[in-house]
Amino acid sequence: MIYLDYNATTPVLGEVVSAMMPFFTEKFYNPSASYPEAGAVAQAVAEARQLVGDLLGVSPDQVVWTSGGTESNNWAIQGSLAYWHGKRDRILVSQMEHPSVTQTVKSLISEGIDVKFIPVDSRGIVRIDALDALLDERTALVSVMLANNEIGTIQPVADVAQRAHKVGALVHTDASQAVGKIVVNMPLLDVDLLSVAGHKLYAPKGIGALIIKAGLDFPQGLQGGGQEGGRRSGTENVPGIVGLGKAASLTQEWFADKGHGKQRTLRNELEHYLTQAIPQCRIFGQQVPRLPNTVGLAVDGWLGLDLLFLCPELRAGTGSACHSDTNEGAPTLRAMGVEASVARGLIRLSLGRQTTSAEVRTAAQLLARAVQGQPKSL
Repeated sequence: MIYLDYNATTPVLGEVVSAMMPFFTEKFYNPSASYPEAGAVAQAVAEARQLVGDLLGVSPDQVVWTSGGTESNNWAIQGSLAYWHGKRDRILVSQMEHPSVTQTVKSLISEGIDVKFIPVDSRGIVRIDALDALLDERTALVSVMLANNEIGTIQPVADVAQRAHKVGALVHTDASQAVGKIVVNMPLLDVDLLSVAGHKLYAPKGIGALIIKAGLDFPQGLQGGGQEGGRRSGTENVPGIVGLGKAASLTQEWFADKGHGKQRTLRNELEHYLTQAIPQCRIFGQQVPRLPNTVGLAVDGWLGLDLLFLCPELRAGTGSACHSDTNEGAPTLRAMGVEASVARGLIRLSLGRQTTSAEVRTAAQLLARAVQGQPKSL
């Protein structure tokens, strides 16, 4: 089995598991309790907060734990509306956001919120001219993902933020697919809110963070016992938090070892093998900056699901994992103006830190043999 679906989820690294294990057993205490053993657990939470802050270039008090990217995105959107107390009622999001963003904003339309979708160009990059045309003094929030989950294109978030701030809007970026793959520095992006999902960077599922700009009096996410400085109540998921902190530390080491550069080289090898073996293979987003691990491709005349069915050894996706059970076509490609028949052919191959050169070569061979040995599916 060759696993090339790291954008869907990553395995929890052994070092992360080892760091977490004591907090399931002998260090099980509630960090809010007053006795010394609980204080040691609270200290572990604080250390993890520092490690995540270091990874993103922010102070630890800007890091607020959540259950993952979906909660962070929901909180960023709904909290931004609450922040304005009804004074602003427009939200702008790109056409290629994750469902946890698009479905959340769509649900607000019935409440009278003016939701506008910013178009993207044929390369998979948000159109700044279209953003300029939509921005006004009514805009409460602009939300543009940092890196696309289906084809890996990296968005000009800093440019988006600069323009949105001119009209006083808050800016959020869903960085779930970017953190752990490329260097992410929140101050350089100049955003007010940034979402992190632990299971995308070799930490466990069920843990994430919303990073809140220093000095921003952002509305609380969950009410209750006042944890997270009153911003997000609920007894902390200490093992998950410790795991995310350890994963952040390991990511720093991976960057220092040029891991992302090595991964880009491996991705380029994969694309070379694919285009050599499958002339009708089309790879999306190659003209612009992309994640170093992501290949979004389609083969003329083939449904993505059909082609993967003929490669039972290969574990890959047909776009967002949240859309893998549909055959409507990849939302990102449709937003780019790609015809539906091609969009339904999207296969996403996403590499991880464990991926080898032999695996990418074999994956390309498997896909080539399937294309060459079977009739087209369309």
